[in-house]
Amino acid sequence: MTDYAPVDLERGEQVEFDLNGRRVHAPPGTMLVDAAHANGVEIPIFCYEPRIGPPLGACRMCLVEVEGMRGLQTACSTPVSQDMVVHTKSDLAVDGQDGVLELILANHPLDCPVCDKGGECPLQDRTFRFGPGDSRFLEHKRHFPKPLDLSSLIALDRERCISCFRCVRFSQEVAEDGLLTFQERGGDSEITTFTGGAYEGRFTGNIVDICPVGALTSIPYRFVARPWDVTNTESVCGTCPVGCNVELTTREGRVQRVSGREDPNWIHEEGWLCDKCRYAFPAAWSPDRLTTPLIRDGGTTREVSIEEAVAAASVLLARENARPGIVVGPEATVEEGFLAQKIAAASGDAPIQQLGIPAATLAPIRALPPAELADLDGAPLIVEVGGDPANQQAIVELRIRKALRHGARLVMVGSRPHALTGLGEWHETAPGQIAETVGRLADDIKGTEGVIFVWDEQSLAQEPDAVPVLAELMAEVENAKQLELGAHINGAGLRALGLPADGVLEAAEAGDIGTLVCLLADPLSAPGASRWDAALGKTGPLVVIATHASELTDAANVVIPASMATEHEGTLVSMNGRAQRLRPGQEPPDGAAPGWQILVAIAHRLHTDVARSPSTILRTAVTERSALTGLSYKEMGRLGMRLRRPSPASANGAHAPREPAGEGLRLVTTRRIFGDGFAARSDALEHVRQPADVVISPAEASRLGLEDGDRARLVSEHGECVLPVRVSEAHQDGVAFAAVGVPGAGVERLLPADDGPVRVQLSRA
Repeated sequence: MTDYAPVDLERGEQVEFDLNGRRVHAPPGTMLVDAAHANGVEIPIFCYEPRIGPPLGACRMCLVEVEGMRGLQTACSTPVSQDMVVHTKSDLAVDGQDGVLELILANHPLDCPVCDKGGECPLQDRTFRFGPGDSRFLEHKRHFPKPLDLSSLIALDRERCISCFRCVRFSQEVAEDGLLTFQERGGDSEITTFTGGAYEGRFTGNIVDICPVGALTSIPYRFVARPWDVTNTESVCGTCPVGCNVELTTREGRVQRVSGREDPNWIHEEGWLCDKCRYAFPAAWSPDRLTTPLIRDGGTTREVSIEEAVAAASVLLARENARPGIVVGPEATVEEGFLAQKIAAASGDAPIQQLGIPAATLAPIRALPPAELADLDGAPLIVEVGGDPANQQAIVELRIRKALRHGARLVMVGSRPHALTGLGEWHETAPGQIAETVGRLADDIKGTEGVIFVWDEQSLAQEPDAVPVLAELMAEVENAKQLELGAHINGAGLRALGLPADGVLEAAEAGDIGTLVCLLADPLSAPGASRWDAALGKTGPLVVIATHASELTDAANVVIPASMATEHEGTLVSMNGRAQRLRPGQEPPDGAAPGWQILVAIAHRLHTDVARSPSTILRTAVTERSALTGLSYKEMGRLGMRLRRPSPASANGAHAPREPAGEGLRLVTTRRIFGDGFAARSDALEHVRQPADVVISPAEASRLGLEDGDRARLVSEHGECVLPVRVSEAHQDGVAFAAVGVPGAGVERLLPADDGPVRVQLSRA
């Protein structure tokens, strides 16, 4: 990952200057270190990291000679100017760089053979390239007990630290959690947390990536591998809808590390990752991982080969009067969704649906000009409608924080307080009142050009009357763009295929499904779980293609283990419509296979002609689905490409709001970053997992006779569950807040199948 800021040498105004005797140019105001790098000259740096913020000039490694300026200058904090003359290789500059390196190495332990950073260490590299080659220091180096665990994920080797301040600045200026600081002064300075407790947050692993030495290391990766015995694969994170670029580090056939892969132009996520993306990979070998295909028949369960399981599934789908139905989950790739459609079409146009939010409801907003994450940086006004980006799309939180540091104004509308609500104008609304609140703010918003509207898919799907109000406002604001906070990993990709969000459940309830196929989908852990549970009793045999064991796989007639996102190839589409290539970093378990391979095998047994590789499957899909026009593995390249925007003609189907039936509190659902199946199955995230609970205000707790820590029974017209109670003054009266996606919590049983509004009654369990 580069430590230099991108510089455009082709566009806009440029200034010319002399660099090591060569005439070069760069945009005015560009820091000299970046301008030199863009023109092919490397100036060594340690403290400078342009993604963090303005230069600090702390390490002095980037000293250069600038004619007419007294002494040596720090290139990281010196902007280029017209006709300046710069020497990076003069005797004076080299002597300055050598002196800084000699001081840094005076106390730095020469333990490269056992240091995790060895072989990919900027200090190591720059010592060889820019250092004097020897040292005049003979004194004993300092030593500390090691390592010191900053958290359950990050270890600190204090004697390696060179006080570059990168980690502290990331904590204070990027994540803005304020947790990391330096204590003491001079040679006694060391990194610690402000409170003395663990450094825990949503983005802590990024300090390992930006540390220029081996002072900060990842505990799950510590002493696991060296750079020369691993392979690195560029891929995409498959744990949330943002679709961050990642690099998978593999040793001996297993992914051992996930790190950020920077977009050279910072259009997308700048190389930062949330800790779920970074540390969820051990879920691939959790105890409940499916590794053996199963067939259940006549009360007996048999372990079989994957070929036998595929054959059994094909027989069930091919039998006379099979009446199949297919449910596709949000982790399925575009290729897998398309193959499922082909099998459904070949089976007498069998009903097929994705587990998700109806697309037509939100089409009027999706048809408007989309924004990239980078557009937030220069936005004068950001209007966030619904959602909780800190938990659901964490990298968006970092980008909004960056925009605020650049002077943006933030206006938020919603019923869920979250990590950003204290940083802007927070307009708390009662559930169902988003349209009214947006309408009140419209005149204020219309007066600003270039507004970015950040809107939450789930919130607006639950309040469809807000959709036309918000769409009309966006259309009236000059140069406005919209950024969707998606609810599902590949929801945008499955929508592009035209997969509906209903049809199978209704057919199953009517007894019209003879064989149900669930492709990476668990209806018993989705909204409407109670209806699905009852409907499964009316269907015929159940075929489940899944990665992990669940209540659904326990009831299935055929279980076929599938690969995970780190184990197969395919296409995922991010929430803002960027199609990206998924590349495997490891092989699936012996008894599992990629979903597309399983579906190809089933299709051929059903005498359905389909392509046999992900690239050709995608090529076929592109010819048949207009939303995928222009898409190919070659065009996606490293950073993906945007899908065609849906036309306004498809913007229909919005339905009138409905008042939730029953008495009690209005239920508002959210998702927690460490409260889903990825976090539950990753032993690396064991200490930060977020359990399920129901959050209510002190007034509601008093009225219901509940206290913090009690267990409450929640009952809606759809089902019930039991959750611990958390009382919070930050949450409004009349509402109960509960997170979905927490394995085993059962919150989904309270919800209707369309994830619409619902009321719950609470009582002590």
